[in-house]
Amino acid sequence: MTTSTLVSGTLRAWQQEALDRWNKCDRRAVVEAVTGTGKTTLGIHAAADALDRGLSVLVAVPGNELVNQWHRAIGAALPSARVGRRGDGYRDTFSDHDIIVSTVHSAITRSAPRPSGPALLVADEVHRYGASSFSRLLSDDYNERLGLTATFERSDNGVAEHLLPYFKNVLFGCDYLRGRSDGVLAPVRVMLVAVPLTPDEQSRYSNLDEIAKKERFLLTTKYGCRAEPFGHFMLDVQTVSDGLPADPATRSAWTYLQAFSRRRELLAQTQGKVDALRSLAPVLRAGGRTLAFSETKQSAQIAAETLLDEGVLAAPYTSDLKPRDRIQLLDAFRFGEMTALVAPKVLDEGVDVPEADVGIILASSKSRRQMIQRMGRIIRPKADGRTASFLVFFARGTSEDPANGAHETFLEDLTAIAEEVLDVAAIDAVDHLADWLRVKVTQTEPEALVDNDVRPVSLPIAERLVHERVNDSVDDQPLAEGEHIRAVIQSVGARPGQRSVDIVLSCLGSLPPDQVAVLLLRYGLAGDAPAAYTDIAAIFSTTTGEVKHIEQRAVEALSQGPEADILLASGAVNE
Repeated sequence: MTTSTLVSGTLRAWQQEALDRWNKCDRRAVVEAVTGTGKTTLGIHAAADALDRGLSVLVAVPGNELVNQWHRAIGAALPSARVGRRGDGYRDTFSDHDIIVSTVHSAITRSAPRPSGPALLVADEVHRYGASSFSRLLSDDYNERLGLTATFERSDNGVAEHLLPYFKNVLFGCDYLRGRSDGVLAPVRVMLVAVPLTPDEQSRYSNLDEIAKKERFLLTTKYGCRAEPFGHFMLDVQTVSDGLPADPATRSAWTYLQAFSRRRELLAQTQGKVDALRSLAPVLRAGGRTLAFSETKQSAQIAAETLLDEGVLAAPYTSDLKPRDRIQLLDAFRFGEMTALVAPKVLDEGVDVPEADVGIILASSKSRRQMIQRMGRIIRPKADGRTASFLVFFARGTSEDPANGAHETFLEDLTAIAEEVLDVAAIDAVDHLADWLRVKVTQTEPEALVDNDVRPVSLPIAERLVHERVNDSVDDQPLAEGEHIRAVIQSVGARPGQRSVDIVLSCLGSLPPDQVAVLLLRYGLAGDAPAAYTDIAAIFSTTTGEVKHIEQRAVEALSQGPEADILLASGAVNE
């Protein structure tokens, strides 16, 4: 066993305090600290101490990108340690490595390496491992256990059922207030930007909102769903939706899920948000790097194209990207050539995103974890001590209006550390942001991205990505990758083994409710016989074409995300 000397600097005050408390808890605890405060460093110091005491170390992470990030970080901090990898083609073992960094789905396979003696498990993004399938990671092979997360919460009972019995303790390491007082997080200004709905958008929104409110009332007063918190309500709705199609409760759940999803999609692509983003382009062009967070791949593409048309070198960053495109975009963003990236959930966790000066939320989220992850991308300390700017777009008077409870406790946490909080109309946002960034906006015409035939290196990829077909647009021909995932889901539904079904259901948690619902019915994953498109359409009160469209979007999203490897593995279980 190797003993390793850390070459990194001393721990921050909160990290040392958390490490000391973890040691006093018999080295079994989850440490909760907001994104950007240094959880990885804490994990590496715990691993170094474990090596010095003769233990092996497994670092479990959700996906391949985090495997490589942790591997690089440990190698830099512990150059004498033998650090291996599992996942993304690597199959290292403890026989010739002191530390293994593994994806969770590689760590729960039968062939996964097991330590031969005392060992430490470092579980990054530990909240994810409360799913029934992933909880197989929580093995007695590891007598020391350190979980790391920004928010130790789930919408199901996975924390109480799986995580707490295993890790025993929860330690609060660093929240926003501690991060600011310790200088770990940059100072921040917050702007809530209200945009109007067009008359047509308002009409469609009002109709969908009325349906959603009516069905939510029935679900909470008549069909036993918990009203609060929202995550528990959605969990109950999903459970109710698994009932028989003829059951009024099931139909109510289906109707609510459909209205909820369509309302969310409508708000994600309002014309007012596109116009507000366009008006900010002259400021963003001169104001450093910007990360914008959208709801869907299509809205990410629209937003990036809007900025590109206004002279801002921007590109959508989605799960559809090929690995070489991801690397090129992040490198261009890191070195300042790419001004803006627009992404749905793919940047929320597991991607080493360079620091940005401006963050823009284009669609609200009920997930506090998601918002904290996004905020952490923006409020990392700046080299020159400058302030981060965070803009939250919302349609006034809708479900994403903070006045109606959108963002819940996240905004309270954020505004508690903000140097300034403004609630403005979209027309006023430009001047305020220009003032914050100390940018003079005098040009009225979009600035050309090509000057004297000199094109930025990343301009071609940006132009290609904003015009490529995205997976959440209508397409009658599914991608080949999607067909593989479709076949796996169909196989699991036809020959359901409990293990395989659990794995598939855990993967569906990344999808919107309407897509989950369609897959459950279509492939019999809830225990009933697979339903025909016409029957599902009748439940949804929609067309068979729309049901096929929802199914296709779900399958393609799974095929392009980190769930693909997990689903392919689950298919093998049934063979």
